[in-house]
Amino acid sequence: MTAQISSPGRDLVRTVAKNDLGNAVFGVAEVALDHHLSAGVIRDIPFVGTLVNLVRAGQSISEELLIRKLFRFLGGLKDVPLIERQRLLEKYPDASEEQKDLGEKLLLALERLDDTAKPTLLARFFAAYIREEIDYTTFTRLASALEKFNLALLPNLRWFYTQEGVQVETLEEITHELSLAGLVLVQLSGSGTLGGSAGYQQSSLGKVFLRIGFDVKI
Repeated sequence: MTAQISSPGRDLVRTVAKNDLGNAVFGVAEVALDHHLSAGVIRDIPFVGTLVNLVRAGQSISEELLIRKLFRFLGGLKDVPLIERQRLLEKYPDASEEQKDLGEKLLLALERLDDTAKPTLLARFFAAYIREEIDYTTFTRLASALEKFNLALLPNLRWFYTQEGVQVETLEEITHELSLAGLVLVQLSGSGTLGGSAGYQQSSLGKVFLRIGFDVKI
């Protein structure tokens, strides 16, 4: 039997694919984080030892913040049945470079997120990938858009795509910011001329971002 090779990335993928991500463990772990982050007792909570080891590999953010992001990410996957999550190991077998690369990419994506609500959204996108609702390239594009997206602009993005409910006035600079996140397409008219201007239109990525991340029907 081939021995498992340990690495932060592989440990994360195995945690997603092999463990019961129930509600109770995350509630207990959050309390422990508030009171005993540095204490050995926290490592006795399921998954926490693995998460602490993952955090040790981090270089650019605090231990506590990355642990909280990891908990929220894993908590966001708890509604994906274990049998579906286990299929990850068919695509990314233990000891494979593919498994290591996937886990490291997830860790890097989590590390770059600048809002405490974003790990749960990343989990929704990853859950869609696990369920094969989207392919891996789309998942990475959604993760990149999430990193760049200012969550305060969600009402503007929603109105741009649905125009339902109370109208949200959006300055062009805000629409441009949404385009920089890859969620709105820029359409140039007369580019390079004195009268040239930029227009904006919906994108397939923006629609998927709203549908999977925020349950917006478009």
